[in-house]
Amino acid sequence: MERHMNVKHIHWLHKELDQWKEEGIISEEQSHQLQAKYGFIPKEGPSWTRLITVLAGAILILLGIILLFAGYWYGFSPNGRFDWSLAILLLAIAVVGGGVWKAKPASMIAESITVIYMGLLTATTLLVADTFYTGEHMGLYVLIILCCALPIIYVLDSALGMILYLIGVLGWSFSSHPLNTWVGPVAVGGLLLVAVPYYIRRFGKYQGSKDSLLVSVSWAFIGAIFGEVFFILSTYEPQMNLFFISVLGAVTYGLGTLEKKIALLALPCKGIGAIALLYTIVEGTYISTWMRIGESTMAWWLWFCMVLSLGIAVLVLRRLVLAKRIESTIGLIPFVIFGCYVVTVSGATPILTSILFNTYILVAALGTFIRGTLVKKVSLLNSSILTLIAMFGARFFDPSFTFVERGVSFLVLGGIVLGINALYLWRKRLQRVKVNQRVRQARRQSTDPTVEEFTLGEQVISKDVKVVDSEGVVKEEER
Repeated sequence: MERHMNVKHIHWLHKELDQWKEEGIISEEQSHQLQAKYGFIPKEGPSWTRLITVLAGAILILLGIILLFAGYWYGFSPNGRFDWSLAILLLAIAVVGGGVWKAKPASMIAESITVIYMGLLTATTLLVADTFYTGEHMGLYVLIILCCALPIIYVLDSALGMILYLIGVLGWSFSSHPLNTWVGPVAVGGLLLVAVPYYIRRFGKYQGSKDSLLVSVSWAFIGAIFGEVFFILSTYEPQMNLFFISVLGAVTYGLGTLEKKIALLALPCKGIGAIALLYTIVEGTYISTWMRIGESTMAWWLWFCMVLSLGIAVLVLRRLVLAKRIESTIGLIPFVIFGCYVVTVSGATPILTSILFNTYILVAALGTFIRGTLVKKVSLLNSSILTLIAMFGARFFDPSFTFVERGVSFLVLGGIVLGINALYLWRKRLQRVKVNQRVRQARRQSTDPTVEEFTLGEQVISKDVKVVDSEGVVKEEER
């Protein structure tokens, strides 16, 4: 912004110099001195507005090409479609070859080339699949695309490419039908493992500098780890999904809250952990979740793993309690879910378990709200409201409840939100009234003549006392 204003000032100065000379405000020599000092316009990079405009134009052109291909695509023979797919693939190879040859790693050009290459590679893969009607699961195409893109991501040191890579891994993790009960989770885990060296290298290289893309990579990487855990549990032990995601979310959120030295990890850990806890709240509110858990059989080693993971949660919870953080209340959610598992397996009805779980959520949200009011922290107030919205939103979409029950739930939620806002406004009004009273009292004291006379009298008396004291000191010295 400052550079932009300087450029505007320089343009304005060049326009005004001739008029100033004609009016005699400055001399010819002074005009030359000003031109010599401010004559050059500093070189600037493209503004964000210009970049967005160029990008929008490029996207429109690309969409036009895609629509043209879509209109004539099925008019080609299968061999013709395959030839066009190969042409797109050769274009992608040419683009990435030029980038490897000329582009500086981790530069904007390298990032753009990587994204273009991954886009063309994706288009080629999907066009070939559509041409020959392979009918394979989407996970196979994702695996092919990511395996072909990873070497280029490493060579060009592309953070945007790694973010897209991890988003692909995350999308495959949450796909409805895995490629294979063994191949799917193992492949996702392998894709994550081969991305670890890139993250370690970039983290060590750019940790001291301001690298906004590294923060985004951290978000995507932690999210992909959660996706892999979700994928494994959904494939092999779906009834354990709720518990282990709650443990992982609470531990990650606690570590993000306690982490102060590495800012690049604190916010992603806290954010992804909060998202996982919101998922836990929504999933634990559904009655169908507890019905599925009650109908499943749980082996002894599952209970052993649950107790072991609770031990890890205890360590993080202990650190939160010692740090006097209100987040320790939400850190109890794995223990509450463990108790709900025990109650459900013991024969309790699913609706009773859901009510017990929601009771804890209400108490935790109330504690967070009170804490946020006392310390005047808006983030705690927002988190309590968001927790309630997640819980009651799950009630609305739960088919186990009638429309009347859903309506009552939303009436209660609306009343709670309005009550919280009314309490906040009332407290704010009290503070404003108290401050205004102090200001009025101070103004009355400053304009009260008796107060002024009193202060003047005090000043005179103090001066007399000082004179008497000084005379006494002089007499003592004379003696």
